[in-house]
Amino acid sequence: MQDIQHFIFDLDGTITHPQPGIIGGYHYMFKKLGVEDKPDEELIPVIGPPLKYVLSHIFNFSPENVDLGFKYYREYYYEKGGMYEATIFDGMKDLFECLKQRKKMLHVATNKSYQVDKILEHFNVLQYFSSIEFYNEEKNVISKERMIENIIESENVTDKHSVVMIGDRKHDLLAAKNVGITAVGVLYGFGSKEELENCNPDHIVKNVAELRALLCP
Repeated sequence: MQDIQHFIFDLDGTITHPQPGIIGGYHYMFKKLGVEDKPDEELIPVIGPPLKYVLSHIFNFSPENVDLGFKYYREYYYEKGGMYEATIFDGMKDLFECLKQRKKMLHVATNKSYQVDKILEHFNVLQYFSSIEFYNEEKNVISKERMIENIIESENVTDKHSVVMIGDRKHDLLAAKNVGITAVGVLYGFGSKEELENCNPDHIVKNVAELRALLCP
């Protein structure tokens, strides 16, 4: 990893453990829509992909309920404090500090669509990141591939071997492979070992300590 200069981190399940706020957002959304609620064990596996994808392709909501569900979820998550119902994984801040001391560039690529900077600021790590790419339909930034490409373009990267994507779900790892950068999967998030291995990433780590040993030994 010595040749890597740009480190792109997913947020949910990679930097933070956001389960309480996200699950709370789903329960609030179901209640507001007047549809049958789902148990937590059915909701945990859908943490990670874009919300509208989950509502339309996994929950099979109508287009109208996709839009309403998106609105209600955001109401809970951003207006009622759900985004702060999370914790940062132990050791992440130390990892960021280590990378910055070595003059590395850190970035975030997340399927969250709003106030990512406030979440990072809440955990006192915003200062480590040079750029933040997030889900934005107006700018057609709706995939991790596009987010990675935007970072590569904005940073004038000419050698893709100098870029790595770190994430806990297949959307992160497949995007990295599709764009042609290094992919690192983390098993302490929401993706299973089978899900990550099926993506054939360059590395898989079990915990933050292993991630630190890999990225900043």
